[in-house]
This record gives sequence, C-alpha cells and structure tokens, in this order.
Amino acid sequence: MRHHAASSDPIPTTQPPASGRDAATLRRLIPYLWEYKWRVLAALLFMVGAKVANVGVPVLLKNLVDALTLKPGDPAAVLVVPVGLLVAYGGLRLSTSLFSELRELVFAKATQGAARSIALATFHHLHALSMRFHLERQTGG
Repeated sequence: MRHHAASSDPIPTTQPPASGRDAATLRRLIPYLWEYKWRVLAALLFMVGAKVANVGVPVLLKNLVDALTLKPGDPAAVLVVPVGLLVAYGGLRLSTSLFSELRELVFAKATQGAARSIALATFHHLHALSMRFHLERQTGG
C-alpha cells in the first residue's frame, strides 16, 4: 500500500512574480501609449483631481456637521453656513464624477489608438511567419 506524504518542496514555477509580469507588460505597452503623451498626462491629471475631490468630500462633510452646532441667536450663520457647505459638498461630489468622466473621455482615444497599433503589429507578425508554420499549426485540432 502506498502512502503519499506531503512534500515540503514547493512546486517550482517558471513565471516571474505578478509585479514583475505587470512591469514587463507596462514596459511593452508604454511605447504605444506614449504616442498620445498629452492625452495620457491629461488623463493622469484628471485622475489626481478626482482623487483629491474624493478625499475632500468627507473633510467637507465633517465641516458641515461641525457647522450645524452654532451659537443660538445667530440667524445668518444658522442658514448661510450649512447651505454654503451643502453646496460645496455637492460640488465636490459632482467634481469627483466629472473628473473621472473627463479622464475616460481624454484617455479613450489613446486606448483605442494603442489597441489598434498592437493589433496591427500582431497582424503583421502573423503574416510574416512562414507558410510552414501556418500549415502545420493545427488550429482547432
């Protein structure tokens, strides 16, 4: 009767760690994206703007809640401060979505152009392969 003992040796892998694969993928894609460097930089700026607005929302909401505890007898502050902070809160929430949508709008052309360039390079590569490769390749077999 055979007994299978758990092996303490890890199974060797030939793939680099995920971060190494991601870095290699980025290095291969950057030349295609860098053709649209201004769009890429604008998309990065919009992304930073969206993150800043997103971080500002809870801070402004804290100020809004703190402003609701006002001294009694101050009628202007009771109405103006909360309404102003609510408008600013709504503006920040809107700017978060606006910056995200602007980033997508600006980066879409860069994404499509890079995908087209990569597909065209792949197409040229496949057509440059020998006829023997295509005939011996049993696609679907």
